[in-house]
Amino acid sequence: MSRFTLGTVGIAAVFLAGTFGAPTSVQAQESDAAIEEIVVTGIGSRASQRSSTDLAVPVDVLSLDELNSTNQMDIGQMLQFTAPSFNAVKFGINDLSPLTDPASLRGLSPDQTLLLVNGKRRHKVAFFNLNHGLAKGQLGNDINAIPAAAIKQVEILRDGAAAQYGSDAIAGVVNLVLNDASSGGSIRAYSGVAYSQPEYDGISPLGADGAQIYPGNELTDGATYSVSANFGLPWGEEGFINTTLWAHHNDAYDRSGVYTHSEGWYPDDPLLSDAENAAEDERLRTLNGIDLDRAILGAAENTNSGIFINAGRPMDENWDFYVFGGFSDKEVIGGIFSRAAARDDRNNLNIFPNGFNPITPAKMKDYQIVTGARGDLAQDWTLDFSMGYSGNELDLFNTNTINPSMGDLSPTEFYTGSLEVTQYLFNVDATKVLGDGNTILAFGTEVRFETFAQKMGQGESWRIGEIDDGSKDVGSTGREGFSDITQGEWERNNVGLYAEVEREFTDAFLATVAVRWENYSDFGDDFSYKLAARYRFSPRFTLRGSVNRSFRAISLAQYQYSNYVQIAFDDAGDSVVTPFLPTRSPLVQQAFGITELEPETSLDFALGITSELTDNLSLTLDVYQIEIEDRIIISGGINAADFPVFDGSGYDEVNIFTNAIDTTTEGIDVVINYVTEFGNDSQLSLALAANFNDTEVDKVHALPGLDPDDLIDERDLVYITDGAPSQKVIVTAIYQWRSMDLLARVTNFGEVKDARTVDPSGNPQTFSSQAVTDLSFTGHVTDQLSITAGVNNVFDVYPDMLYNPAVRGEVIYSRRTNQFGTMGRFLNLSMQYNW
Repeated sequence: MSRFTLGTVGIAAVFLAGTFGAPTSVQAQESDAAIEEIVVTGIGSRASQRSSTDLAVPVDVLSLDELNSTNQMDIGQMLQFTAPSFNAVKFGINDLSPLTDPASLRGLSPDQTLLLVNGKRRHKVAFFNLNHGLAKGQLGNDINAIPAAAIKQVEILRDGAAAQYGSDAIAGVVNLVLNDASSGGSIRAYSGVAYSQPEYDGISPLGADGAQIYPGNELTDGATYSVSANFGLPWGEEGFINTTLWAHHNDAYDRSGVYTHSEGWYPDDPLLSDAENAAEDERLRTLNGIDLDRAILGAAENTNSGIFINAGRPMDENWDFYVFGGFSDKEVIGGIFSRAAARDDRNNLNIFPNGFNPITPAKMKDYQIVTGARGDLAQDWTLDFSMGYSGNELDLFNTNTINPSMGDLSPTEFYTGSLEVTQYLFNVDATKVLGDGNTILAFGTEVRFETFAQKMGQGESWRIGEIDDGSKDVGSTGREGFSDITQGEWERNNVGLYAEVEREFTDAFLATVAVRWENYSDFGDDFSYKLAARYRFSPRFTLRGSVNRSFRAISLAQYQYSNYVQIAFDDAGDSVVTPFLPTRSPLVQQAFGITELEPETSLDFALGITSELTDNLSLTLDVYQIEIEDRIIISGGINAADFPVFDGSGYDEVNIFTNAIDTTTEGIDVVINYVTEFGNDSQLSLALAANFNDTEVDKVHALPGLDPDDLIDERDLVYITDGAPSQKVIVTAIYQWRSMDLLARVTNFGEVKDARTVDPSGNPQTFSSQAVTDLSFTGHVTDQLSITAGVNNVFDVYPDMLYNPAVRGEVIYSRRTNQFGTMGRFLNLSMQYNW
């Protein structure tokens, strides 16, 4: 896709200003329907409430009804199919990524988006993905740890905002506004199952015998069940206690191919010919019922439940008390690639005579509690004091596997260690309305204490056993345990101070200036700023723009995480010892001269227009450019033999975090809404929302003793530039007639690339643009009861297959990047009762 320029919107702005800047004779269509004014409550402005079109920056506001209309199973996927700049895809076999959907804005990394709950910073997860892809090495948030039923609306600020909200807000901010009803409630039950028949797509080559590598069998898997209950209760005369309980389970769905390794599943008999060994291998597989299509490439089994509460009440005529938070418990059961009986380095025939598939369960807990008081003081001052405690805890296991180096003494179930992050948060925010009421002054502070803990697994999961001659892999195969030298607990603190002034000079012109200073105990200071303005040429046309400097501090987990017993596989499928070394390691400091990592910094420019063309037709268009310096990513596998400090370590390659690259991202966001009513008690709503995005690498930094090409695998750069769809266009039509709603949605996902598979020309494979169609019918049986039947991905569309199926045929779809997952058609039914 070609580069964008801010001039694109500048030209459009001049044209539209000429069209709508003067009094206009355009009349509303003959319809009583009008587009509802959307009020933003938490982000984009320090004013208590502004409509989204009055802001100087673009903010999407999505109601719970809009999210539920997607008929998706969790809030991450709900946003995937409603917000074009938001991307979240489910993966199966890909390190720890099945635990969360790596979610991001504008094609940037997951940790470059800030997540807020009721305007307060949410903690990140304790782990990052070590495998390849856009999310490699990045810590995001588990947005699915909060149930959709607990939410009143989602606000997505599509603009850099570190000057207002602190670290991470480079791509933007997602704010989950919790339900604050003091009465009524709802119960929602949801179920669904994949009903799909993936077929050979003509891209991946056929098997040696001319047959399809993937036979295209009819599949019914991924069964999903969830139930949620939300209810509000009064707390005193004017207070509220809003509670949400939920439980969710989805079975795994699998879209892996058939194991086709030419060497066979069982060891060869040296007395037999190749043809005889192949026949014997097939006979034994048939006799023992070996299923060669048994990896989990799709989505892992997931069970999740919890509670979330939002409450508040007046303490007196000036002060309100509030508290919110919740707890969730999740168990994810993932799978790893097949280990053939014939692989002597990974298998023990006395334990697994037929080979094995490691199973990798994980148990994760999320918790958060925030409490505070908000009050109105004399002379138009408002104060908000709050404190919060939150965290994420992860316990890792590995079953149906062995530590090959232990021989016959190896157990088959392992506890491989744990990771935990905690966050203590203290906020003081003050706002004052000045003079004539058109100026808002805001300032405040945020103090944050963070901890990260890494605990070792049981000894058998990481120790070298009695077979120590290098012929056997070390550690529990599939997920090696954390060793004793990785264990530790670390902490840091930071203090942030901010000030912001928003002035409405006239009814037409509004401007905002914000500055923020932060000090981190591990790397020092950072200063951010933001300038934003809005000018309304007429009641129907507005121009807005901003420039800001934002930053992202490296997370504590990225600073401190290590794994010295880590096995990877090279392109030939052979084992390679590739430990992950932390920046604090003396080995890293001696070899590469790294003593600390710098924060990522960005310079963002944005220019946009909003136009209410008629009462029932609106348009917004925003162009942006985000220049990021010193992006923190994981290195490629650095050859340990090139550095004497690693002599005798047994390492083949090492991985480290480094400020490796500078990038520029440019794009366009477009939103068009239209609504009209007919004379038969019916209404039609049409919406188009689109994001077009392009990222380029401007510079790759070097380290002492390493050229850029040796530091960063060029294939990883492809995931940075082309790992997220180049475009996403969502077209939605909703027809409402009396007690029935019909919804049709088409989502077009742009191209992505995977550099670890190549096309016939030897270039990274490009996965073509795909359109996914969803249909649903809702019947309002009574004023309280509604039933919805839906089909997601009606036409059973899949991403392109790999040209060269990986891992001996098991991986036929990319496990590192794709546009929308590989579930295929999904049938679903839901029921909601309101009172």
